[in-house]
Amino acid sequence: MRPGAALAAAALALAISSAARFTPAEGKAPRVERMKIGGVSREDDAAAARYFTNTELVDQHGRAHRFYDGLLRGRKVLINFAFTSCKGVCPTMTANLARVQALLRARGQAVTMLTITVDPENDTPAALKEYAAKFKAGEGWYFLTGTPENVATVLKRLGGQVRRPDEHTMTLLVGDTSTGMWLKAFATEEPEALARAVQHLNDPR
Repeated sequence: MRPGAALAAAALALAISSAARFTPAEGKAPRVERMKIGGVSREDDAAAARYFTNTELVDQHGRAHRFYDGLLRGRKVLINFAFTSCKGVCPTMTANLARVQALLRARGQAVTMLTITVDPENDTPAALKEYAAKFKAGEGWYFLTGTPENVATVLKRLGGQVRRPDEHTMTLLVGDTSTGMWLKAFATEEPEALARAVQHLNDPR
């Protein structure tokens, strides 16, 4: 691996895992943090594949996907963490992201949305399918589960691993794997603000 790709992989591990530690300040909008990780070169893509891994996850329709190759490579993605029996913030986050998806689709933005369960032992594909339907999730939104070991591998890479499901974060990861640009926000941020962040993710800063 060339030095730049190695540094990109290291930055990814540090920056994305830190997402789990952000909490919103009372009375203030959640912070948005941008980071440049990887890029368009073959070496950077290979580094991202090694970092994210091709761990197998299963969507709400029972279809298996290799995580990086099947769901991330070459796409704009939004990633959050939830579980179907959540009595706390999950319904709010999911409803909010449904509004974000509607805004982006109305603007012709092709975005893949990934909601990864933090409770794989109980969140079967059938449970996730029912949950997705409840919030009228559109095409291109994958609700993902898998074996506890596989889900834990992916959650750890994204900074979403928790001891108990109800300890999960409200973090939303927004990335474009074709450019290596990522940002962290909160899934409860105003839908318009999140849609705008997605649309302008690759704008020069």
